[in-house]
Amino acid sequence: MIPSAIVLSHAEQLGRLADGCPQAVPRAHVAGDPCLDQLRAGLPFRETYRRSLGLLPGQRLVIVSSTWGAGSILGSPFARTMRRTLAELPAEEFRVLAAIHPNAWYAHGAWQIRTWLAPLLERGLLLPSPESETWKAALCAADFLIGDAGSLTLYGVELGIPSILGAFRDSVVSPDSPLRKLGDALPRIDPTNPLLDQLAHAARTQRSNPDLAALRGSVTSEPGRSAALLRRLLYSSLNLPEPDHPATTRAIPVPALPQEHLHRQPHLPALLVTSKVTDAGPAVSLRRFPGGLQSTRRGHLDGAHLVADPDDPDPRWPRSADVLVLPRERCPRPSELKWSAFSGRFPGCGLIALEGDDRGCLVLFDDDTRLRVSWLDRPAWADFTVAASAVLAWARASRTGHRLPAPEIRLTVSAGDDLPPALCVLAR
Repeated sequence: MIPSAIVLSHAEQLGRLADGCPQAVPRAHVAGDPCLDQLRAGLPFRETYRRSLGLLPGQRLVIVSSTWGAGSILGSPFARTMRRTLAELPAEEFRVLAAIHPNAWYAHGAWQIRTWLAPLLERGLLLPSPESETWKAALCAADFLIGDAGSLTLYGVELGIPSILGAFRDSVVSPDSPLRKLGDALPRIDPTNPLLDQLAHAARTQRSNPDLAALRGSVTSEPGRSAALLRRLLYSSLNLPEPDHPATTRAIPVPALPQEHLHRQPHLPALLVTSKVTDAGPAVSLRRFPGGLQSTRRGHLDGAHLVADPDDPDPRWPRSADVLVLPRERCPRPSELKWSAFSGRFPGCGLIALEGDDRGCLVLFDDDTRLRVSWLDRPAWADFTVAASAVLAWARASRTGHRLPAPEIRLTVSAGDDLPPALCVLAR
């Protein structure tokens, strides 16, 4: 088959085409990159896309982008980079979205992809379907990108998204291509350093990185003109006159993630929670991480306490939990709640929390002391499980333990620096 036209996105590709197949050069046309033009046109709608993806104010979105094949992020053992991203980034502060190349979806099938990633989906991974354009909206909404040798990584750099490489096989990219230069310019993920620190370093340094600055503009030499150039080429090939109206870039649709892909579980997931308590206020700062994704060497979670649902099908979590949490639909009546009903089954437990109507809770300690926790100012990220962890952290740090020094105290609860703090009242 001999093509009548070969479409290139950048003028530099003409040189590579001339080296590989000089007889094809007369049929080559530099017509820009419609995808990059669409992404750039979508940047003004960043907040619209973020809301549609379920991001709360102050949360940051990390895209883990995987091409297909053995050198991809998905092709690494057990999708290690995706698992690590969810395991190490605080759940309140970050959302993680996997953008997987359609070739991987169609080679393995949607059922297989979702089965492989089920433990991550259960713990909050967003996984858009391959036939949707959600990955484009996500790129416009993203704060960080973890990529590989796929073109989406190059798009991310073009958009100025701080990026690191979770996988990269040099042998699968052309030696003189922008992707090879990208592989040399971007940092590779470091298995020994906390991922949060690596992302923060990328955000601090990549805006002024001269190698990355030189790469921006390598995707297309006709920015913003692909719609006009492609339409002109197509109508010319058909010997038809072009329409009178101008050719414009189509907007990226606002994504809608199907509910069945969110993998909500009937039980509350186990969480490992780090905390820092200050006397002023007093105030508690929390960071929560999916319990089921942690390795046995979790240095970033030293001193953490474990929160679990007593009815979790995996009995390891409630048996080891410091805090047991009971959602409202499975709560006994507060008057019927006795520590003796739990102590024998859950010997490690130090606090039991029953969800309240206002997403606060009633907490019960091992001496049957009860405290009611009510939110005075509750942002969307804070719920009764957050309140329970805050109370445990406060009680462990307080000189009086869980004994209130006054009829009530006000406790400021925060999660990271970018989310709005919450204010709750502890009362007898």
